[in-house]
Amino acid sequence: MMPAHVVVGHVAVIVAPLAALLALVYALAAGSRRGTRAGLVAAATIAFGLCAWAGEAGGDLLDELSAATPADLPEEVATHAHGSDALTVAAFVLLAVVLAVVWRWLRPGRTAGTAPRVAQVALVLASLGVLLTTATVLTAAMRAVWATQPGWVA
Repeated sequence: MMPAHVVVGHVAVIVAPLAALLALVYALAAGSRRGTRAGLVAAATIAFGLCAWAGEAGGDLLDELSAATPADLPEEVATHAHGSDALTVAAFVLLAVVLAVVWRWLRPGRTAGTAPRVAQVALVLASLGVLLTTATVLTAAMRAVWATQPGWVA
């Protein structure tokens, strides 16, 4: 049977960047805001939930691997675990920024000004954080799997 972390982790690294890309569209294309606000809130919420769930399932998997392996696990496994924590934090930050800006500073029909520009920058930075940490955690995941499977070469 496949560990829950593998399934949930795959879904999380698909949904999180999609939420980030939707946030970029929302931030940079004011005309799209009316049609994408609810979807963005939902996507950011789901992404954070999936990342947290994947992290919890990953912790369980790490405990199982540690108990089943007499030797210490490779460093790549710890690197992946830390990267997963960073992705969960990045997804939380994206959700927090989305919730903070879509109802006020970047609501549909809001006129331009300093506060909306600051909100745009915050949303873009939060989105880029999710995209970067997703790429990092995926790379670390592949290295962790290769490091723990005999005969697999990175």
